[in-house]
Amino acid sequence: MSDPLRIALVAEGPTDKVVIGAAIRNLLGDAPFILRQLQPEESIAFLNPEQGRGWGGVYRWCRKSVTRSNGAIETDVLFLTYSLLILHLDADVATENYANAGINHSVNNLPCSLPCPPPSATTNQLRAVLLNWISQAAVPARIVFCTPSTSTEAWVLCALYPNDPMVQAGTLACLGEPQNRLQAKPFKGRLVRGGKKHLETYKARANEISSAWPTIRAACSEAQRFSSDFDAIRQA
Repeated sequence: MSDPLRIALVAEGPTDKVVIGAAIRNLLGDAPFILRQLQPEESIAFLNPEQGRGWGGVYRWCRKSVTRSNGAIETDVLFLTYSLLILHLDADVATENYANAGINHSVNNLPCSLPCPPPSATTNQLRAVLLNWISQAAVPARIVFCTPSTSTEAWVLCALYPNDPMVQAGTLACLGEPQNRLQAKPFKGRLVRGGKKHLETYKARANEISSAWPTIRAACSEAQRFSSDFDAIRQA
């Protein structure tokens, strides 16, 4: 048996790891892999309260990595352990201001949202923001960007509720706050309750999301872009 592909993930939250991990499971088939979330740290014992969660946590992780690697993130020590790094930001971050996360950034590149469709109008802008955060002009060879529009919850809605009117309408990628539609679904298997994502339910339904990944790719252009970028890097 071949050694597992070791993947590092920097994401907004723990439920994003579940969704991205489900996608990877579909993309790799039976090939083994290890997905470790570096931000937010999976172990509460090692969670850095100053770094925080959400998109602000992603920003702070990126800036620390730039400092640690002297501006060459592709040489970061994490690549001694991992074959590739996934950097995740939901497209709804494009509506944010740095002040909302208590950040004083030298470049005023947020907010950067543009009319949707197409979702790529905003996600392309957000990818440029991510490049700025890691001080790069282009995506380094062993890094994959994951920028769901408008969030990973749109992918989940597509996977688990294909008969939802917004999924059927073909406008899912431009749907604001898709988590609200998840919250309105039948209680059994409901992933969002009282405005909060239920991590254990995400985990319990991960196999469903993985099986539906081809459907998500067909409906959501950012899922297709992530899949293509991931495949290109792992096969390089």
